[in-house]
Amino acid sequence: MFSIWSLSRLNRKLLLFIIAGVFLMSCLLIIAGGKNGPQGAITQMEQKYIQSAAMISHADRGEDSSVVMPGVPLMIAGLTKLLGDEGYAFAAYRFIQALFHALSVYLVFVLSRYMFNTPTALLASLIYALYWPAYGVVRLILPDTTMQMLMLLLVCAVIGALEYRQAGWYIAAGVLTALVACFNLQALLYPVLFVILWWKYRSPWRTVISGTLLITFGYFLVMSPWWLSLPVFEKLMYLPGPWNIAPLWVDARFIEGNPLIHLYRSVFGGLSTKYAGRFGNEEARKVVQSALDFVRLMLLYAGVVGLAWSVWKYRLKRQLPALLTLLYFIAADWLVPSLDGTGFPYGVFLLLYTAFLANKAVIYAHRSRLHRGSSRHS
Repeated sequence: MFSIWSLSRLNRKLLLFIIAGVFLMSCLLIIAGGKNGPQGAITQMEQKYIQSAAMISHADRGEDSSVVMPGVPLMIAGLTKLLGDEGYAFAAYRFIQALFHALSVYLVFVLSRYMFNTPTALLASLIYALYWPAYGVVRLILPDTTMQMLMLLLVCAVIGALEYRQAGWYIAAGVLTALVACFNLQALLYPVLFVILWWKYRSPWRTVISGTLLITFGYFLVMSPWWLSLPVFEKLMYLPGPWNIAPLWVDARFIEGNPLIHLYRSVFGGLSTKYAGRFGNEEARKVVQSALDFVRLMLLYAGVVGLAWSVWKYRLKRQLPALLTLLYFIAADWLVPSLDGTGFPYGVFLLLYTAFLANKAVIYAHRSRLHRGSSRHS
């Protein structure tokens, strides 16, 4: 199911071409971006991660006051330790995100093929490759690209656990849940979805019990460095996370405004597309921004239509891992709004359904053309 060698030669080459193209384009945009960083609130978001990474890296820095999840600061601190310079660490982080962006293309293909079929999977890969907001995020010191890749990997691990019932897949699901929680606290209760999935897949009690234990083991494996109070992780205790959830929970619950409006903005609000509008000319930036927003909204709204159609007419069982993941994070964002995310990672699951709708449109157009051709001959 996850092997690229199960594809035909043509499909394999096409998929590899799309992946390579996404990676190269991401790298070119990173290089072209230079020192022209984003403006306004986005700069403040990045600065929080940079300050937290510096707090972890330097022994003379005390407790950090910014409320961010520890995933990005830990990655940057590790890269700084490895490369010996923060500037090199930031550059390396951006290129790692470019790699994760390219890997996401393959994961999108895998999930779409599992849910639907190979033509839809290729369409999904192409649509994601053309989804410009993703390229804007790659250039920033933010968690979105990494979190999206981990979320896609997590759904793949869930599918592997359900289909193959092997210990490794369940452990991977626990590990990936904990890793996603390091970037977004909302992932903490994600394993609860297994209750629905085990029921739908008619898993025996032995699988349910062993799966629960293995997921717990994988989760504890990632969290153990903090719980064991290892010196290298001590400063992360100042940051909110699965080991210290109170600051994030309290601050998130007091976000002003209607929670339904926040929920809509988290998925459709378009904060991530502003990353692409780095034009010195204000009028040019507004034109480009409006065009990107229009394309982004059309793709996401098409995904909503495709989701409704597929749930009504298509096999629901194979959609459940991705569908429940999307619904889980949307519900979690409503109950506990994310302070440092943009909602961008959730949109990738709607793009899977955009591809489903696009494939149906292609099939319909092809049948209509054949019908008109036969009518002329008759």
